[in-house]
Amino acid sequence: MLHFFSHLIMPISEFIFSTGSSIAVNILSNRLDAFLSDRLPTRQRWALWRASLLASPNQYFRVSIAYLYRIYLDGEYLLIKGHRIDQYQPVGGVRKVYSSAKILSELGILDDDCLKIDDVSRQDLRVRVPARKLLKFLNWYESREDREVDQQREFVEELIKPGFLPANLFTPVTTQYRYTVPTFHFSPHFQCQELLYHEVFDVKLSPQQEQAMKHLRDTPSDQYVWVDEGSILMLGHDKRLKRKPFQIGEHARLLISKDHKLFNQ
Repeated sequence: MLHFFSHLIMPISEFIFSTGSSIAVNILSNRLDAFLSDRLPTRQRWALWRASLLASPNQYFRVSIAYLYRIYLDGEYLLIKGHRIDQYQPVGGVRKVYSSAKILSELGILDDDCLKIDDVSRQDLRVRVPARKLLKFLNWYESREDREVDQQREFVEELIKPGFLPANLFTPVTTQYRYTVPTFHFSPHFQCQELLYHEVFDVKLSPQQEQAMKHLRDTPSDQYVWVDEGSILMLGHDKRLKRKPFQIGEHARLLISKDHKLFNQ
């Protein structure tokens, strides 16, 4: 289960005993979950390992866990205008944690202090996790206990409630899991170590739903756009116009492939 740690245990053991580093012991004893060690690129795994080793007892990592809808029709992807940032981005958002999740207080997890908490963002899984408790937090998340597990809410909030799609056709919406892309990096914007965790789902359309999507595509609005792969990869830049008519969020690239790395990682 250790994957990339397994071949390091003997060489690192001397370091552990010589430094008495409790965080190193904690990481080796709890181990990095398979989902993270399988999916996190090598450079980021090393960055996470190094940052955890060097973390002080009162240091926190910022963690944000979100799910994205891959809505693809005739060579184009549907992106919606962001509420917090002036950009177009995938439909989706941060997962919710339920008030019954006592483990958050047990682990000393704090609310995010980088973005304002309001009625929309309250109970988001956008939190500050004690660096030495990160692995336990990830274990809890993968257990699926006391947190949102389906993909209905954001679809309703972003496409049905505004009236872009009819509720009678899209309640519920059918999704199919594609892949998960974790990204660990130092955020220059928030000035902290950050783990972003994006889960990507395909929206499976019935014939009637596909017709409704086509109608949406043919109805102009400044609240959403349909763009091809090239536009997403260039984050909204138009080669023909030689300018950027709008900004596309970097995480939109994850709709195309799990191999696209955010922040040039």
